Amino acid sequence: MIARKLNKKGLRVFELFIEDLRQGLKPNTPTYLLDNTDSSEAIPLEITLNSNEFTTRYELGEHLVSAIDGQDMQPVMGDTGFWSWLALYWFDQLCPLKADGSRKPSMAYNYVLSNNYNHRPRHAIYTTWQLVGRYGGHSRFLLCKELPVRGELIEQMMARQYLLSCEGVMEAAASLYWDGEIGSYKKGSAARKSAGCVARFVGWLQQLELTYDLFSLKHDDIMELMPVEFDRFKFPGGNKT
Repeated sequence: MIARKLNKKGLRVFELFIEDLRQGLKPNTPTYLLDNTDSSEAIPLEITLNSNEFTTRYELGEHLVSAIDGQDMQPVMGDTGFWSWLALYWFDQLCPLKADGSRKPSMAYNYVLSNNYNHRPRHAIYTTWQLVGRYGGHSRFLLCKELPVRGELIEQMMARQYLLSCEGVMEAAASLYWDGEIGSYKKGSAARKSAGCVARFVGWLQQLELTYDLFSLKHDDIMELMPVEFDRFKFPGGNKT
């Protein structure tokens, strides 16, 4: 399907649909909005999407980055209609039906791109595209869960949204927490207080920021500065050689 954008009417119907779901109603997904000229319009890019079933958010991000294929995204970068259209297109995967026909959607800004910049990074598609497009495989540890699940790691990293724009920080975090053998993050990464977990990593970076410019630090710089509490993730099994 060729990507489009929702107009004001389409956005309002989509928002009402999400509100109804959150009230416990069971309306059908309004997919007719996607290509109806009364509710959507063309965009100045050629993005062809398919209806693949994705097992993780990272897979969705890979598909979207590939479909965009280096086109200039500036015309749609902050376009609520475009990103919301994408969320509607994949809504049945982002918010699947339960056995009783109900759904359990997150807040509307997870699907309808918000004008509030504190909420904007929570958009399921916008953030996924940004992370995969910028960091590729280094974003896997944040996007390895199923589409309906945001994941604890991204919640903790987004406590300081600035960190998501620091390449060295992201590469270091991927080195610490991604386990390619199991295709997920390492055990203990998502803990809230244990040594070396992501929450501790974010806290340490906030301290580091007092004396270093995080944006300019490279992966190796951060790994070298890292205190010993992170060795459990740097050297799984205690192997420091």
